[in-house]
Amino acid sequence: MDYGGKCGYNRIGTCILRGISMTDHLENPLAAARQALAELRTQLSEAQQGLERLNALLEQAEAQRAAQADQHVKFISTIVHELRKPMTSIRGYADMLAKPNMVGTLNPMQQNFVETIRNNIIRMDWLLSDLSDINKLSASRLRLERKMITFAALREEIEAAVSGLLAEYGHTLTVEIAPELPALNTDPKQLTKIVVLLLRNAIFYTPKGTGQLLLKAEATERPGELRISVRDNGIGMRPEDVARLGELFFRADHELVTNTKGYGLGIPVVKGLLALMESQLEVESAPEQGSTFSFRLQGI
Repeated sequence: MDYGGKCGYNRIGTCILRGISMTDHLENPLAAARQALAELRTQLSEAQQGLERLNALLEQAEAQRAAQADQHVKFISTIVHELRKPMTSIRGYADMLAKPNMVGTLNPMQQNFVETIRNNIIRMDWLLSDLSDINKLSASRLRLERKMITFAALREEIEAAVSGLLAEYGHTLTVEIAPELPALNTDPKQLTKIVVLLLRNAIFYTPKGTGQLLLKAEATERPGELRISVRDNGIGMRPEDVARLGELFFRADHELVTNTKGYGLGIPVVKGLLALMESQLEVESAPEQGSTFSFRLQGI
């Protein structure tokens, strides 16, 4: 007896075919997903390899840059050292010529020649010192040698460093150090250099014979903090010039500036040294109104 009949068997076949078709539909997306995942893994592997190659190139470039920077520092240091050797001899002979008991009394013209030699040697030594400091600062090679000191203890050395320049330019310097200021844990040599550089800057850019400079150390409103400032009554600066202070070799566009020997290294050195001391330079200035350069240090 035919219970299913022709139509019944056809229905069963159709169901089987539909089941196979549904299985194909399910397996095809899974296969596609597996293939896509495999491709993604391949791409990720290639990307990882690319990143590793790039990282290796970057490390190589950094090593080359560091080596070049090291060579640059050594080159500048060697040049400074080699230039200082003959300069030391020249200055020694010039100092001997300036002493009457060494070579006899010089006439006014000879004295002027000797002083010109000595002054130019001193300026060249300043330039080499600034160049050496900038070289070390730019390569992060300058380290502070901290000691416990008072600012008052540096006064004599600071005044001695600028006394000749003050006399040459006909300026006066007043020093005001407040009593009972806290001690400092800092590098006395570099702190002296900062103040001397600021004083030199004030001397150079104040018309000869008119300078009234003030070096002041005082307490601030913050407990244990000192403010050290150098004020002059010189040519002052425009706001756009103040904004550029600290740029290497920058010199303002002013007749007195262009007529004064300089290289635009002093203030960059000051800023670099202050950064090591966790301080910064503050400037107040206006054209023909003078300038005040100051910085703050935390006392002990």
